Amino acid sequence: MSEEKVMIPLTKGKKNAVIIGCVCLMFSVTVFGVGFFVIQGPILAEMHASQYYSLLTIFASLGLAIMTPIGGKLGDLFGRRNIVVISGIICAACGIGMSLVHSILPFAIFRLLLGAAQGAFTAAPYIMMREINESKDVPKAMGYLASAIAVGSFGGGILLGGLADAGFLRFALMVPAIPLLIGVVLIGTSLPNKKKDKVEIDFSGIVCLAVLLSGFCLAMNYGPLIGWGNLKVLAGFAVTVVAGIIFVKMENKAAEPIVPMYLFKNRKFTTLLAVGFVCYFYQTAMSAYVPLAVQDVMGVSAAAAGSLQLPRTILTMVLPTIAGVWIGKKAANNWKAMAIATGLAALPFIPLGFTTVSTPFIVYLICIGITGIAESFRSVSVTPVAQSVLPQKDLGVGTALVTFVNSLSTLFAAAINGIVYGMSANNVQAGVNNIFRVTVIISMAGFFLVIFVVRKQLSGNEKAK
Repeated sequence: MSEEKVMIPLTKGKKNAVIIGCVCLMFSVTVFGVGFFVIQGPILAEMHASQYYSLLTIFASLGLAIMTPIGGKLGDLFGRRNIVVISGIICAACGIGMSLVHSILPFAIFRLLLGAAQGAFTAAPYIMMREINESKDVPKAMGYLASAIAVGSFGGGILLGGLADAGFLRFALMVPAIPLLIGVVLIGTSLPNKKKDKVEIDFSGIVCLAVLLSGFCLAMNYGPLIGWGNLKVLAGFAVTVVAGIIFVKMENKAAEPIVPMYLFKNRKFTTLLAVGFVCYFYQTAMSAYVPLAVQDVMGVSAAAAGSLQLPRTILTMVLPTIAGVWIGKKAANNWKAMAIATGLAALPFIPLGFTTVSTPFIVYLICIGITGIAESFRSVSVTPVAQSVLPQKDLGVGTALVTFVNSLSTLFAAAINGIVYGMSANNVQAGVNNIFRVTVIISMAGFFLVIFVVRKQLSGNEKAK
């Protein structure tokens, strides 16, 4: 391996240890996310606090949203290894702490801190894969992370739910901490810590960003529940706008801004942020409204509805690595992969947009399976290409920004889908069909963005080289 092509050259053994560590981190994050939703209800019922379910769900997403961009910047300042080790240990301690407490207040505090700690290191595996690999190997490495997420998504709920059913509910809360700690140890002992000699922390920017994202996330979460015209929701958006204006002004003056505003002047980077946003948009329709369509419109059982994700899951376990190898063979394959990711997010929702009581279940099974191909190509193309158009000093915060925008997509999708569904006057068939059609429109917009903008931008990169 030629050192000039690798930001952090490692021996083969240490490189493999870091890769395995990153896989463990992403597996743990996914199990914490998916698995906890399976057992959070029984845990709260045990504490006679079921009424706090939605609040804790918001706590989890809020901590993650706030700390994802901040964590990327802190990694640039203090070193990726230090941030992973410290935040990883805090996250594991919170998971273990949640299994030991028996009252709602400490449980809620641990849940908020767990999400924040996850946010601090969530982008780190994607950054480290860029730092320790040659450029041509980065898509394949990203494929490993995508496969880890797929395995965690599929197995997390089954594993933790099975433990809960067997009477080990409290132990189930500790389980995700095990792969997390393994990852922390592997990365902590194998990755050198690269940090800046002079560290200046943008405390005012961190506070302002936390206020901005809190207002935004709370408004977006509660808007569909209590109405977009509710004074609390409007106040949340007002806080978001005011804090956003202040944040931009502060960051333009900061020596080490949490989110460098000049990144948004990079047209290639901002275009890729938009592509990533679109690539995530369909997932809310798939996870929230597809089960509703097959059960309430087609009359399919809940068990059958739950099996819809199986073909998609199998594909996302194995296909990302294969797609990553294909991308690594030729630079032009990057925009082609993004075209596949956006196009195959749109294609399956075309027939789903005409769902009736007589729609065959196999149509849904095939269509949801196709989204697994889209996800596989997205996971190995958008983030690596976005990293490639950034200067090395902005790699951490830029990658965290990509991850952050992807997560925001689900919030926007939930809000937009909620509005579309609400316009259907309680007609489930009309509601889900309209949502699927909107999903097609958004995904096709991403497809055209790739074909007419990203393709030309990346072709320009190749000619420049």
